[in-house]
Amino acid sequence: MKKNLLILAALSCSALIVMYILVKGAEPDRIVTNFKRDYHKYQLIPVDTALFPGRVSIMKAARGNVYGYVYNKNSIFRYNTLSHKLDTLISKKDLPISMVTRLEIDTATRTFYIFDDSGSKIITYQPDEKKVTPVHNSFLVSEYDTTKKIMQLKLKSFLLKKTDTLLYQFPFFKDGGLSADGFFIRNVASRYHFYIPFYNSGIIRYDELLNKISFLNTIDQTKASNIAVTAGNIYTRSSKSIVINSTATADPKHLYVLSYVLSEDAITSGYRGPVVDVYSTVSGGYEGSFKLPGYQNKPVLQLAMYSDTLVAAYENNILIFKLTSL
Repeated sequence: MKKNLLILAALSCSALIVMYILVKGAEPDRIVTNFKRDYHKYQLIPVDTALFPGRVSIMKAARGNVYGYVYNKNSIFRYNTLSHKLDTLISKKDLPISMVTRLEIDTATRTFYIFDDSGSKIITYQPDEKKVTPVHNSFLVSEYDTTKKIMQLKLKSFLLKKTDTLLYQFPFFKDGGLSADGFFIRNVASRYHFYIPFYNSGIIRYDELLNKISFLNTIDQTKASNIAVTAGNIYTRSSKSIVINSTATADPKHLYVLSYVLSEDAITSGYRGPVVDVYSTVSGGYEGSFKLPGYQNKPVLQLAMYSDTLVAAYENNILIFKLTSL
């Protein structure tokens, strides 16, 4: 039982570990592909910057507002792109969890869904009512089955006496589930949810309307493998593991994935900066790429999207761009 608890603790901290690797500023190891990216379909136009009071570890954007969770303050801040003002949406004293690991926004009801570090607790917050309440809903989650010793993708119910739905079992490795670790992206308008792995190319798409999953692959086609090693009675990330996908965002038609894959054109040109690859949310096909500009030698930690606006978090600095198709 103790080992199972340690495995779960390692999984909940994996995203923070990936972020720490990027923040350290050292050149990460890269997957190399002979794929040639197409940079002629999209254009970024910078329009605004904002400074948050700490490193933004989770970010969402909706209706002209950028929401950033600052871990060292355990608070969610809001930046309004029209007034150019930053305020506190939920402060530490009003947040009944010790660490936020995921944030979802329902723009229709102006409801925020806030996940804790265990994944077993979600609260809702509505700014108009300024009230935090327990959630009674279902969400796509990844969980490690400690009996079968395998990572699973589930539609998890937070309603009393309702059973979770198993959607997918990840390939088995003796790794405590670390090799399948990743993050969720949800687009409310399209009703698509995506599970994007850190260490391989296999993105899972869940269609909320049809209640089914399908798959798409990033340009590198990296297969799942065991990226874990044992350290005493826990599993931990191997020093040889390579982060491929670090963050992403979506609009109704496109999925935007920040990739650390070195493509053929990057090797030829010597470019090693951040690249966002764009995929169709419907077909899963690759549609083009664009480069994010460097900023104060800081890594890009988060992406968010609303309308034709792309937001990138460079640690505590937020850069806002208009994204246009050429």
